[in-house]
Amino acid sequence: MCNFFSALVLRNGDVLHHPMLDSHSDLVTYFKLPDETAHHQHFAKIELVPVDWLDAATWRFQLDAETAPGWWTEVAQAAEEACRAIVAKMMLRSGEHRLVVDGCWIVGGTAIVRDVRAGRIVQVRDSAQIHDVRGSAQIHDVGGSAQIRGVWDSAQIHDVRGSAQIRGVRGSAQIHDVWGSAQIHDVGDSAQIHDVRGSAQIRGVRGSAQIRGVGDSTQIHDVGDSAQIHDVWDSAQIHDVRGSAQIHDVWGSAQIHDVGGSAQLDLSARAHVVTTP
Repeated sequence: MCNFFSALVLRNGDVLHHPMLDSHSDLVTYFKLPDETAHHQHFAKIELVPVDWLDAATWRFQLDAETAPGWWTEVAQAAEEACRAIVAKMMLRSGEHRLVVDGCWIVGGTAIVRDVRAGRIVQVRDSAQIHDVRGSAQIHDVGGSAQIRGVWDSAQIHDVRGSAQIRGVRGSAQIHDVWGSAQIHDVGDSAQIHDVRGSAQIRGVRGSAQIRGVGDSTQIHDVGDSAQIHDVWDSAQIHDVRGSAQIHDVWGSAQIHDVGGSAQLDLSARAHVVTTP
């Protein structure tokens, strides 16, 4: 299955994991382990599957193999305890955390993370806040009323849901899969946003930013400079298009309001322009 959290357990009970790897085959390669066969099993592949993301005791411990090694029962309990202790240390539930530069984290509750430079955050939930995401940092699964402010460089954010808010997307940052009533404000430079759904809102698109895949009742406000929007459908709405912005491929009952400057709309986009009486 190779889901988060994945690890390898050696015959002596040692637990091998890496904060940036979820694949068992990648872990085998990284730790330079010998190949296993049906007759000589050097390690066991295990997973700890999240239930309550902020309570490691609730996670489901399972062996990811058709046949358990003959020695498995001797180390299973200790391995499970070790894995739960590892993921518990990844959880930030409260307090202020000044700097994250590596590792894997789960952020929830009232926790505030001030600066993320690298590593990855696999879950942001509740009313947690993350400020200034930079470098090659990765953030996955943002929900609840979580807030992320300041996304830069080549940082990536995946799966934004609920009433989560992201403010300030710059550089070559990428955001994928925005749903629910999530809000994204101030998108600039060469940032990219893909697949926006539900009643999500995006406000302030500038520079050479690109938005691709806008559907449902999504709303986009204030598009300028050389920003590009591709693939708009359902009842999505775009308001205030200026500069040399481009809009391509508009379908369904989508609407475009207030187009000015040297903005460019292809035939499909012009067919959906709403003229205010």
